[in-house]
Amino acid sequence: MEKAPIVPVHRRQITSATIDRILSMISDGYWEPGECLPPQRQLAKSLGVGMSTLREALQSLQTMGVLEMRHGSGTYVTNHPFNAYEKMLDASFGLMNMNLEVFFEARGIIECGLAYLAAEHATDEQVEKLFEILDGEVAYIDKEQSDYYHDLDLNFHQLISEIANNGFLAQINDTLFKVLDKLFRIFPLTKEGWRLHMAVAEAIRDRSPFDASEAMRTLIEASSARYLPYMKMATVDPEINKQPEIIRKENP
Repeated sequence: MEKAPIVPVHRRQITSATIDRILSMISDGYWEPGECLPPQRQLAKSLGVGMSTLREALQSLQTMGVLEMRHGSGTYVTNHPFNAYEKMLDASFGLMNMNLEVFFEARGIIECGLAYLAAEHATDEQVEKLFEILDGEVAYIDKEQSDYYHDLDLNFHQLISEIANNGFLAQINDTLFKVLDKLFRIFPLTKEGWRLHMAVAEAIRDRSPFDASEAMRTLIEASSARYLPYMKMATVDPEINKQPEIIRKENP
């Protein structure tokens, strides 16, 4: 009897399994809030995964607000590691009928165009407001006051829409903002994400439409690459709506 071809293990599956294992260990108290994880090479060996897989998992967990990667210091469990995770599950029910791939595709088309127009039309006062928002964001990121920088993040995108001064595009974008507001409250804004926002603002300040559009594209693609896999898991896979598997306190 001819056997069906073996289905290869997708890289994303390995990364997701690594994320699930780390979440489970934190849930079980193996690592406490504020505790530093082992060095990456040691952790990868303990988990039985490659360095690139581990880095992808750690980056995703940082985006989710579970971990904080400090340059030159190590990777730490945040003070409230499951806040963002729980928000993701709660919000997933409100996005059950939303095709998130189409959503991010629409963002790429509309917001890149708005950034292009904003670079052409921005006044000095409007540019100053953009940087004031960014200054506020980074201050609240450092203080871990998520409700404030989520609002500022949405204000940043709304202000670019206003600066573009295109009523038709702005009206379409209003619909996107309703979904965007929910997504912003699921995952915390990271320093890396803040730097991507800064690149958009700098291109608008420099009155460089093409650079502004490309910077916005990079920002949206980064958001899609990090958020989409977990939102899709939450809306499609019922297993993710369970608390991470509990693992005993022992070496992985």
